[in-house]
Amino acid sequence: MKIELRLFANLRKQLPLGSPRGRCELEVPDGTTIGEVLARLTIPQASAHLILVNGDHDRDFDRTLRDGDVLSVFPPVAGG
Repeated sequence: MKIELRLFANLRKQLPLGSPRGRCELEVPDGTTIGEVLARLTIPQASAHLILVNGDHDRDFDRTLRDGDVLSVFPPVAGG
């Protein structure tokens, strides 16, 4: 199945080379979870502060993704 992955800020460096504008399409096996996608790209779960699936907030790393899902991942934000 195919999903769209969008990474933001410093997480973008984990995308495959040549990925435009912080996003890429990934081919993953049926039943793949959010946590498995992060592990595949060597993104520690602690670095995935805000996770959206199809625009809805989701922090369940065991959530199974579906064909066509858009997974967006934001790192922790600091500043003042």
